[in-house]
Amino acid sequence: MLRLARWLGPWTAADAVPPGVVRDELVIDPSRDGDRPMRVWAYRPADRAPHGSLLLLHGLHYLGPSDPRMDRFSRILADDGALVWAPFVPDFERLVLAPSVFRDAERALDALLAHPGRPEGKTPGAMSISFGSLPALHLASNLEHSFKLSSLVLFGGYADIADTMRFCLQGTPGRPDVSHDPYNRPVVYMNLVEHLDDSLPRDRAPLVSAWRTFIDRTWGRPALKSDLAAGEAIAREIAATLEPVWRSVFMKTTGFEPGGVALFEEAIARAKDALAWLDPTEKMRSVRVPTSVLHGADDDVIPHTHARIFEREIPRHHLRGVRVTGLYGHTGAAAPLWSSAGQLVDEVSAMLGALAALDRASRG
Repeated sequence: MLRLARWLGPWTAADAVPPGVVRDELVIDPSRDGDRPMRVWAYRPADRAPHGSLLLLHGLHYLGPSDPRMDRFSRILADDGALVWAPFVPDFERLVLAPSVFRDAERALDALLAHPGRPEGKTPGAMSISFGSLPALHLASNLEHSFKLSSLVLFGGYADIADTMRFCLQGTPGRPDVSHDPYNRPVVYMNLVEHLDDSLPRDRAPLVSAWRTFIDRTWGRPALKSDLAAGEAIAREIAATLEPVWRSVFMKTTGFEPGGVALFEEAIARAKDALAWLDPTEKMRSVRVPTSVLHGADDDVIPHTHARIFEREIPRHHLRGVRVTGLYGHTGAAAPLWSSAGQLVDEVSAMLGALAALDRASRG
């Protein structure tokens, strides 16, 4: 755990990477109809055999495990001695929520279990980040796969999909201190695009393409979060390339013209039945493995209050702790301003608990 503390503590630069880690790229081939080839990045220490293994499930991001923050995190876990198995979940790479993520998570876990480099006699742990919580809960809650896991760590997971979507659109109403990332709005609408106003043309590919261009130009640029004028300029530049029927919709759904929330509320009401599978409640209640819940106090994608829903719903005898910390945000390390010695003690305690949970999961 000392290696984890060294690299994940606030005393180490957020872009510092441990040396001496090997990353192999593999492909999980389809084994039945409907499967797609799925890439995996497998990380391992270069100078010794791994002491355990960890399935790492990413969230909605077009880079998947190749996001520099994910790559760094995987290398840190491997430096600690784990075989880290990081699949590129196809739908999550497309920024789409689809039931096929369950099958893909199962395939990833089974491929890890069959990998010759996995330590014999050790049951792998699993960790999810953000929306990866749903397929992780699927593995941890069903009879067919839960026994294949030693433990689960949920980091920044969601417990209520509608609340998460609303937070992505407008933060927490009446709470200006609770900040959200305004550039995540298009992903919400991408997952509701078929449920938007029926008066719009049925071919919505131009709108989806524009959202994706906006995401490509705004994600991974933290300075834009405090420079909404620059973000609006990007949006208007993209809107100018669209047919008139889509321009207003695009500006509303990126948040730079009013009306986006009304579009959302109408769409999510229409999509109620179609989105029912995204409700993780029954999976939370059916968890069968030791589970730790971690969440960043300043998470700007999924509100930290969801950690308390996990605390309420996961069976007590399987819950190994719930920690909300200011040291880690949704997308990486944070830099909290401690106002008292008591807060400092609480944060250090939360960090140590989080690191201990990671260490347990990666050792099996």
